Order: sequence, then structure tokens, then C-alpha cells
Amino acid sequence: MKTCYYELLEIGRDSSPDEIRKAYRRQALLLHPDKNMHSVEEATQKFAQVQAAYEILSDPDERAWYDSHRDQILREASPATTGGFDGPSSASAGTKTQDILHFFDPGLFAIIDDSEIGFFTIARKVFAQLADEEAQANDDGVRLPDFGDSRSSWAGETRYFYAAWSGFSTRKPFDWCDQYRLADAPDRRVRRAMEKENKKLRDAAKKEYNDTVKAFVAFIKKRDPRSKQSTADSEQRQQDMATKVKEQAAKARAAHRNRFKSYEDQDWATPEYDDQFWDEEYSTKAKKENVNSEDVEAVTAAGAQANADSDYDENEIIVYECVFCKKTFKSEKQLGVHEQSNKHQKMVRDIVRRMKKENARIGHDSAEEDEFKDARETFSVEDLADEVSHLST
Repeated sequence: MKTCYYELLEIGRDSSPDEIRKAYRRQALLLHPDKNMHSVEEATQKFAQVQAAYEILSDPDERAWYDSHRDQILREASPATTGGFDGPSSASAGTKTQDILHFFDPGLFAIIDDSEIGFFTIARKVFAQLADEEAQANDDGVRLPDFGDSRSSWAGETRYFYAAWSGFSTRKPFDWCDQYRLADAPDRRVRRAMEKENKKLRDAAKKEYNDTVKAFVAFIKKRDPRSKQSTADSEQRQQDMATKVKEQAAKARAAHRNRFKSYEDQDWATPEYDDQFWDEEYSTKAKKENVNSEDVEAVTAAGAQANADSDYDENEIIVYECVFCKKTFKSEKQLGVHEQSNKHQKMVRDIVRRMKKENARIGHDSAEEDEFKDARETFSVEDLADEVSHLST
């Protein structure tokens, strides 16, 4: 009689993962062969059982499956558990669900080699028997692939094997599950009722059989060293690919920054100005609006000098700003072009005119005009910005 995995670890069936892990460590220390020198063989066997129990119960999926089939698994073991597969338990039914459940024991597959009691030999015999039964029940002659051995490559037959068996669906009739014999039916109504009940039993047995076979495939795949190596190789390829993507992204960003630093405006995109024409235009408008051209030049120079004298770090982004027009530019060249524009000059003249009007309103006479001219040499761009904000309100 098999021992329950929960009993081996001396825990309850509702134990948490942390409790399972602590119980395994406790039992492993007690049953380790090195601490039981007086009974090494018995300790080794019990230690292997504890390892198998922890391997099943520590995996959420395998634990859930074990809990749902626990009673069936704990039934009297068949001869198959001795290390080989000697055939189905019933000649008419073939391999039943109960026969496969006995192989859900990690201890049977602890030896990973091609020996008679090794992982590959036991698994190959089980799947060969299942494939033979399906071939006999299937008239089209299609046979499920063999399990292979330790020399089988993943890219070849091993990958094809798991792809085919993971979607397993039996073709066996399961007529041995029938509860009623149709020949005993007294009439057609009873016969149809018998057929309906028999079909329910067959479908239920088929579903259980298919689920058990697919669960066994997953159980074997998890322990198959060929699958583990393929998973490790796949993870390594994904890591290498992620590293390459990051490197390419870094190179692209660096190239973009270099292109941005070396960017220069094209000649066709830079407007041309006729200095003589604009000088005459500004002079005419200044006379009409009674604005001294020296004031305009002084105010513009103050703004340019403030930008030139400002302290900045090499890593800081320089922003070229016209405080009069409240605009920013990407380069000093663009700011210079803007300062030559008619709109900018008109804005500066308007500010100078409004400043004079403000001075006259608060009582400054013409005698103080010289003081204003001397002060504008040191008039900062921040003061001008404050004045602009004040006048705009």
C-alpha cells in the first residue's frame, strides 16, 4: 500500500506552501542517510520518498492533480510500479486510468539513464503500450510517436513527441464501462434509455482517461532532461535577444543625439534681410512715433547682454529667449534673426514708449531723461521682463 505524501511529510492536506517547505526540511534532516549510518538503505529509501512527496506538493498544478486523484493513487499498487510496464490490467479494456496513475511517482524516474529501471526505459514502455492500444482501436493506421531515449534530440523526435501527446484523445470505445446490456431491453424505449446511460458512462471514462494521459505527459516532460535543456536554451536565447535590443536602442539614441547636436539650419530656411531697407523703415517709424532709436538699440543690447552673461552648466540645455516677445528659440542664430524682425523692433519701441508715458504719469520731468539714458546701460533683462509684465496688466 502506498503512503500518502502528506503523511510522509507529517502535515495536513490544507497546509500552506511555507508549511510544506518547513516540513520537508525537517524530514530531510531526520532521514538523511548520513545521519542514519546504522540503517543507510532504509534511510535512503525513505529519504527518496520524502523528496518525491515534496516534489509533487511544492508544485501547485501537480498538488491539485494529486489531491483530486489521491484515493485512486493510494490503492494497491500494480506490478507496473516495480520498474517496468507489464501490460494492461485487463485484456478487454486495455490500459485503464488506474494503471497510469501508479506511474505518478517521482521515485520511479529518479534514475535518469537508459537502463531497465531508468527514466527513459520506463517512460518509453508506458507510451509504447498506450500507442499500440490506440493503433488497434484506430482503423486509419496512424500511430502516435515513440518516446525515444537519452540520445534523442529535442529539435527532432522529442519535440514532435510532446506536441502529439499533449493533445491526446483516445480512440478506444470504452464499451466495458457499459452498465446495461442492450439485448435485455424489452422494447425500444428502454433500449434508448439504456444506450443513453451507457454513453454517459463511456464519455465520463474517456474524459478521465484522456485527462490522466495528458497529465502524465506533463509529469514526464517536467522531468525530461531533454526538455529542461531546451527550456534553458530558449531562456538564454531570449536573454541574448533582449540584450541585443537594448544595445541597438542605445546606439539609436546616441546617433539621434549626435544628429541633433550637428544640426544646422539650411540656407534656404534662413530669411534674408535688407539692412538698409529696415534701417530706413525703423527710422521713419521711430520719427512718427517719437521713439529714440538709441533707446531701441539699448534695450535690445541689454537683452542680448543678459543672455550672454548668464551662467550655465555644460550639461544644461540652453534656451534662447526674447523677453519682449515672450518667445524661445533653439539657437542663438535664430534669436538674432528674430531680433532683426519688424515685429520684434515694433514690440521694443512700444515698450520704450509706454515706459516714457509711465514716467511722465508719475511725475518725471524731462530733466530726468538723462538719468534714464544712463541707467538703461545697466538695465537688466529681468527688470525689463518685470516691466513688461507690469505694463501688460
